[in-house]
Amino acid sequence: MPEKLERPDHISISQVNKYQICGLQYYFSYIEKIPYQINDNMLRGRAVDNAANGHFDTKAQNEIGVSQNDFVDLAVSTHDEEADDTEFKESTVDESRDKTANASKTYHNSHGQALTPGRSSDGSSWTQVKVEEDVGDGLVLLGFVDLITDKNTIVDTKVRKADKVVDVEANLQLQTYANLIGSDQVGMASVTTAREPKATFYSGRATKKTKERAIQRIKSVSAAIDSNIFLPAPEGSWVCSEKYCSYWNICDFGAKRK
Repeated sequence: MPEKLERPDHISISQVNKYQICGLQYYFSYIEKIPYQINDNMLRGRAVDNAANGHFDTKAQNEIGVSQNDFVDLAVSTHDEEADDTEFKESTVDESRDKTANASKTYHNSHGQALTPGRSSDGSSWTQVKVEEDVGDGLVLLGFVDLITDKNTIVDTKVRKADKVVDVEANLQLQTYANLIGSDQVGMASVTTAREPKATFYSGRATKKTKERAIQRIKSVSAAIDSNIFLPAPEGSWVCSEKYCSYWNICDFGAKRK
């Protein structure tokens, strides 16, 4: 690796998360700028998330949002538009589309009805709120908050294969955004893509301690990047496999190790 590396001029939660999962994935993606092909799980997440954004944008205006059919159509359209650029590892295209449609229905009937977006003083809705702020030491964090509710709760939409308990008070993204926005409540609107999708809302607090811990983690990752430290994922990790890593064939700890 070169002695002096050119890194992005800002840091984001997705960058930090990727670095923590595998430093070499971060290196290939953000330093070498080698495109990372998304898989079908990621695609379904993007599709439902996009539909949720459209729904809450509309709900901020008419207090109702879009219909269930329109919600599903928006999610499926997003899915199909990006399908050609997706690596389908766990489902066929048709199976993935069906999972997206079913998860969308469940999300709309649950979180889509229960959550209400807030509005700023100028009337704009608190959906996909851009945050760009110096978090200290000249480190600029850039991100987008999925939703800030009328109760000033920071909410992230998450689409998952199975429902597992989420500790939102330790969630880097939610706690960081709560810090920057000035909220003390966070939540995750989760929906699964199982045969019978399940919607669960995980809620918690954002305290001074949890917020500061999140910012410190970001600074620690940034310092490691500045020091050219890019460790591979732990040996045996599911991340470090041909199935789940787009960089497997070019990585010294992937195909090249054999």
